[in-house]
Amino acid sequence: MNLENVSLVPKNYKEKDPRPLTYLNPTTINIVSYTKSVNTFNYYQLLDLAEDLAKRQGFILLPWSCIHWNRAKLYSKDRKVKVGRKTFFMMKPGELTKLEEQKLLDYIDGVSNV
Repeated sequence: MNLENVSLVPKNYKEKDPRPLTYLNPTTINIVSYTKSVNTFNYYQLLDLAEDLAKRQGFILLPWSCIHWNRAKLYSKDRKVKVGRKTFFMMKPGELTKLEEQKLLDYIDGVSNV
């Protein structure tokens, strides 16, 4: 699988845009579920933007959970990107170890199943 074409963002996140719900049904919407869905949508929107900027520079985004802490410490100065509360690292596809590649593919499978 070509790692340059992988995406951390689910493909259908734009189809479920919750922002017009308050205009269409202002009194029948549950405010807690609405807030959660808007926060999730905004997170994926920002992650999509960060991923696009990283790809334009020739990098891919690697989540913190997929990288060893020692390597994360090396790249924390210039390649760290924070989206919401999560941290990602901009890495060249050739710089990833085999274990990091496997963890990244498992992470993407988990995101796409949600």
